[in-house]
This record gives sequence, C-alpha cells and structure tokens, in this order.
Amino acid sequence: MNAAECTRLGAYLSKLLGSPTVSVVSKSGDEANVLVDGKRIAALLRDEDEGELSYSISLAVPPAPGAKKNAPIDGPERGRLQAALRATLHAADLDVRERPRKTDSAEVYVHDEFVGTISVDEDEGQVLTMSILEMDLDGEE
Repeated sequence: MNAAECTRLGAYLSKLLGSPTVSVVSKSGDEANVLVDGKRIAALLRDEDEGELSYSISLAVPPAPGAKKNAPIDGPERGRLQAALRATLHAADLDVRERPRKTDSAEVYVHDEFVGTISVDEDEGQVLTMSILEMDLDGEE
C-alpha cells in the first residue's frame, strides 16, 4: 500500500472512531498495520476483486482470564469486550451490542453506525473484523 492510501485509511478510522491517535502504516504490498499511539493493534489487508477495492481489519481481543474456549458472548462478556475495545482504540463512543439469535458473535457500533462484528476465534480469543469499502474513503485525505 502506498503512503497516500495509508493516510486516507488512517484519516477515515480516526474520524470514525473519534480517535486522533489512529494511523495506518504500510507493511508490504497489500498489507498494513493499524496503530494507536504508535503501537500496532491490528492488521489491515487490501483486497481488489473485479475492480472493487476494499479493506479488512482484524483486531484480536485476548480472552478473559479463565474463560472457556468458545464461550458465548453474553452480557458480561460484551461489557468486557466493549471496555477493552474502547481502551485499545481510544473510541469512547464504541458500543458492543447483542446480535439477535446469535451467541457466538456481537455487533460493534460507533454512535449508531455499524462498524464490524466481533466473533470467537479458537486461537486468538475474540476477533473484531471491520470492512472498509473504497467509497467509505471518499473525501478523506
């Protein structure tokens, strides 16, 4: 990824999350790192499929001490994940919400805007997955 693309992505994430310390730094070809306060917090992958450009962010949240593998994401766990994500992303307005009829994942919002899902991963605990479409970046410089 080039510097201009990383700058646009960083500006978009900073604005979306309300966090001025978010940035994106190229790692190689189609990969970059998402940084908060200069510390790597997530991987970002660029994907171009049939002329459509999109980006995927994967941020692992360590499981609670003593948590069972594949435990459901219930009310107390959503609260823990929300606190962890708010602290990691410096996003005070981030909310982790229940998904109807699903206990293995939750939805993540900033204000009332859907930004991603958090789901159980056997190896990494829970993982926040965010997708960014090229059109989301319009106007970001």
